[in-house]
Order: sequence, then C-alpha cells, then structure tokens
Amino acid sequence: MSEIVTLPAELRSDLGTGASRNVRREGRVPAIIYGSGHQPMSILLEEKEITKLYRKHGFKSTVIELDISGKKHKVLAQSVQLNPITDIVRHVDFIFLADKVQKVNIPVVFEGKEKSLGIKRGGYFNVIHRSVALLCDVKKIPQDIVIDVVNMGIGTSIFARHLKLPAGCELVSKKDFVIASITGRGGKADATEEAAATATA
Repeated sequence: MSEIVTLPAELRSDLGTGASRNVRREGRVPAIIYGSGHQPMSILLEEKEITKLYRKHGFKSTVIELDISGKKHKVLAQSVQLNPITDIVRHVDFIFLADKVQKVNIPVVFEGKEKSLGIKRGGYFNVIHRSVALLCDVKKIPQDIVIDVVNMGIGTSIFARHLKLPAGCELVSKKDFVIASITGRGGKADATEEAAATATA
C-alpha cells in the first residue's frame, strides 16, 4: 500500500464563484468530499500543499488523510481542476474511503520500455491503458502496477490477465483487454514473435 499522506484542511462556509475567487487569491483551494453514505463536505486546502502532492506520481491512488479541525477523514482524489496556464490546482473532488473495499484507478508503470527487444528492433510501444480499475482492500491500495516489458518483442501485447496484482486487489472488469503492445514493420521476425506470444498468452 502507498504511504498515507496527511493534509490539513478546514470547513468552508462561503460558497459560490465569488467566494472561490477570494479563497484562491488567499492561496487556498476549494474542494468537496462525498460518497460512501456520507454527507458532502465543502473544505479548503492550502494551494501549495495540494499542488505539490498532485504533481507526484500516483496522486489519484494515494490515500490522503484530511485533518479537519482535529477530525481525520481518509479520502481519495476523484477529479482535479487545474489552472490552464500554470497547472496549479484550482479545485479537487475527493471521495470518502469505503470501510472495506474501494474501487480505484491505479496507474500502470511500464518498466524497461526503452530497453525492450521490440523497441531495439525499431518497433513502436503503444500504450492502450495508462491505468486499470481495481477493487482493492482499503488497507492494501497500491500506488501503481509495475509491468516489466524488457522481453516484449514486435507483435506482442500485454493483456489484463498478465498483470500481477497485489494481494487484496482484483480487476473490476472481467473482460480480458490489451494494456499495451509493440508494433512494427511486418515481416518474418514479426510473425514469429507474434506466434510465440500467442502460444504463451
């Protein structure tokens, strides 16, 4: 499980567009928390802190503990609005973490992509899904799923069934689907590698 990050927050009383502009000028960011049977909560965060966290890998799969007036709430970021020029966070939608099992979109990391056999032979690495939806034990939410692609050749694909999921996690979709593939010029070598990949898939 990824490390839990604690952020201070405060309840927001003034709502509306004008109020949002005012709090942003003060260096704060409006946000809302909802879901899991809780009443929605409007809150304020420090802009520097939430933007710094947003720019780190795996932001949406990071469990965040919001400290609101001494009461702590575990949440996950659901959606983020950014300033189109500066990429500073302008608004965040959070969801309350469920009691036992949580649906989470986990980013996929392709390890060794530049060194893979297919790329060395002039192939193209095609990413179909940069994240996968998982049902996870709330105590075992991973920050990412790492796939070693060093041995991938031209004409091969990684399917959902190839993912090594952490204990306590399973795919939301029961359908098998392609995560990534390497394509290149057609030829005998490509056909051989594709046949081998099909035989071992």
